[in-house]
Amino acid sequence: ALAAGNRARIHDAVVLKTLGATRKTLIAAFSLEYMLIGLATAIFALAAGGIAAWFVVARVMTLPSHFMPEVAVATILFALLVTVGIGLAGTWRVLGHKAAPVLRNL
Repeated sequence: ALAAGNRARIHDAVVLKTLGATRKTLIAAFSLEYMLIGLATAIFALAAGGIAAWFVVARVMTLPSHFMPEVAVATILFALLVTVGIGLAGTWRVLGHKAAPVLRNL
C-alpha cells in the first residue's frame, strides 16, 4: 500500500508545499497516514492470526490455548514502528522533489 501510493504522495507533497506547508507538517501528516495503515493491518493480522492459531492449537492439536495480551500489544506496537519507519524512509525523498517539474506533468 505504501509503495503503490508513492506517485500520489509526491503529487500531494508538491501541492501542499506550494500552498505553504512545511516539511515538519508534511512529515506529521504522512506519519499519521502510515500509523493508521499500520494499525488497521496489525489489528486485522492479530484477529486473523489469533483465530487461526486458536483453531490449530485447540481443535487440531487438542491442546489448551491461551491469548497473551502483552505479546499482542507488543506485536502491534512493533508493527506500527516498522510501518511508520519504512513509510517515512520512502517519503523522505518525496519531500525533496521540486514543485515545478511535478506540476508541469499534471
